[in-house]
Amino acid sequence: MLGALRSCISRFDSSLDPSAAEILEFPTFLACNVDGVAHVLIVSISTADIGGYLAFASRSGARAINLYASPAMLGGASLPLASRVLSVLSLQGEGFKVPVTVYSVATGQLEPVSSGSDLQLVVQDGDARREFLSQEGSGEVVELVLKSGCEALFVKDRMIATHLGLEVARSVRSDGRVRLEIGVGRNDRIAKALLDETATPAEQLRETIEVVNRYRLGASQFHPLAKLSLARWMRLVIHDNPGLVGMKQLTPLELVRSGGWPGWSLWSLMTGSVPLDEDALIYRGSESSFGDDDISFAIASDEEGGESVVGITAAVDLGAVAKLYEVVRSAKAAGRKIRGSILVMQERNKIVPIERLVDLASFGLRSVTFSPSWKMIDRY
Repeated sequence: MLGALRSCISRFDSSLDPSAAEILEFPTFLACNVDGVAHVLIVSISTADIGGYLAFASRSGARAINLYASPAMLGGASLPLASRVLSVLSLQGEGFKVPVTVYSVATGQLEPVSSGSDLQLVVQDGDARREFLSQEGSGEVVELVLKSGCEALFVKDRMIATHLGLEVARSVRSDGRVRLEIGVGRNDRIAKALLDETATPAEQLRETIEVVNRYRLGASQFHPLAKLSLARWMRLVIHDNPGLVGMKQLTPLELVRSGGWPGWSLWSLMTGSVPLDEDALIYRGSESSFGDDDISFAIASDEEGGESVVGITAAVDLGAVAKLYEVVRSAKAAGRKIRGSILVMQERNKIVPIERLVDLASFGLRSVTFSPSWKMIDRY
């Protein structure tokens, strides 16, 4: 890998002598700074964002970044699949003051990668609901979810019901009608479907909500149900109190990518599939939980009606700024008149490398910090 990076540098500029450069090795990439240009060889990639590479460039004082990658970074994925990922990285690079160029390394040649993204926005407004309600049986499902006090999120022909940000039910089609599958996560949904045939959907949903309340609002801060999908919970708090981010109104966003993306989530990249053994056959036909990459999004409006894209992250995520920029670009491509953007973080996750990336952003970004007591903010 050291030789491969030196070769890439020489092919980029034959006048450079990379042999004297100090190459640093990170878990997923190699990098060095040569004459103010950060040269980064991506060895493997698990999330489609350039945050880590930008953090290195910022720390090393680079004035430009070259990223080198091949299909091997995705475990030998096909060239078209790797090209989609590289196009996303290239697009994200356009959102920063430091110029970023992505090169595809193939047959010993460096080919600049054009930018592009297939990220699609589903604004949680009346149009999203109407599309879902066009299906038979969907009205009863939505009514049950809303009467239970849950948030209904619509993604084309699917509805996801969340409580305190955590998925508690989802719509499925059965015999031409929409019905509700209830439970927190795939295992819970399967168990309820197999073992609790006597309970009505309303009873199952009420019981599930009570369990979520017990762990999310109780003292079990280390229980998985207390830690999952915090970004959507934070978004729910801001939705009811938009003044927390200096805005008047907040409309949630859900995101989808077109088919063939190498992972079950929006930025996660998992190309390998685990063979189903005898114990795993039960999972056939039952999807994983609602993935969110620990970051959620919304469109916020100010007093004058100007719109901003809000990215809400619940974890330490060096890629949050790059992901937010990709959503901003997708919003503008969809015809939204976006004036700015806001990155919301928990106070404990506000670290210097992320603040440096906020400062490097070139697309009108400000950051807002949530205090540790945000879960206790009165929603009513």
